[in-house]
Amino acid sequence: MGAGAATLARAGGGSAAAAGTENRPLNCTVVVDVRGLGRLERGMTSFVMDAGGAQLWPDATLVQGVDTGLVQEGNLHSYARSEGELAGLKNVTRVKASALLKPKQSPGANYLLDVQLSADAAQAFRNAGKACKVVYFQD
Repeated sequence: MGAGAATLARAGGGSAAAAGTENRPLNCTVVVDVRGLGRLERGMTSFVMDAGGAQLWPDATLVQGVDTGLVQEGNLHSYARSEGELAGLKNVTRVKASALLKPKQSPGANYLLDVQLSADAAQAFRNAGKACKVVYFQD
């Protein structure tokens, strides 16, 4: 997959919801490939942004009014380092990140916690559904 290019790979499982309509919490997974982009720190809260800086995930309307602690405890994102760790996931969409970003909530930080997607990858991400879990695929 070329840098910044989106590859949409769907795996079986889950419901047969139309693209972008999966809104049941964590019934789908988006694997965000960050390999080769540097060191992505693990954190309690992480954001996926589009090329224009708009927040794609977590969906702001779905988490609006929900206690931050509950969002963090909800295991909305995780990390993997091998294809084997991804093998058990169902209803999967894969995208390649174009860049790692400083945390949205701490822009002065000296570490990278958030990711940016190209326009194509962002569209594939949106097509997966609003309530997907994110798995960051790291080196």
